[in-house]
Amino acid sequence: MNDYWIDPGTREAYPLAYGAYRRKREAQEKRPPRHRQLGPDIDYFLWRRWQTMASDVEIVLAVRPDAPPRVQRLVAHVLVAIRRGRSASEAIRRVARQFGLRHGRACAFITAGITFERQSH
Repeated sequence: MNDYWIDPGTREAYPLAYGAYRRKREAQEKRPPRHRQLGPDIDYFLWRRWQTMASDVEIVLAVRPDAPPRVQRLVAHVLVAIRRGRSASEAIRRVARQFGLRHGRACAFITAGITFERQSH
């Protein structure tokens, strides 16, 4: 008795047991992850890259003039929390809670309400 079957299109042998078949198919069809978390290696790479560029470039962050006053206050509170030593994610999360918003919604407001530009010295 055969414990496998052959796919006619690829001539690949697959086991008859569903669990073994699924494991083999999953191993073949591994997709790369859609998102990669920014780990220490990425931070270090970007830090080194910015060190070479930082000497002649300045990044200016500004609130858009057409941003609603509530978004302007949200950004101001986040910047104050960051100046007090909180990480950006924690600052946004705490300020979002103060404003009665979810973290993702606060990030969307901040993203839509700020702009930045690079200026050469």
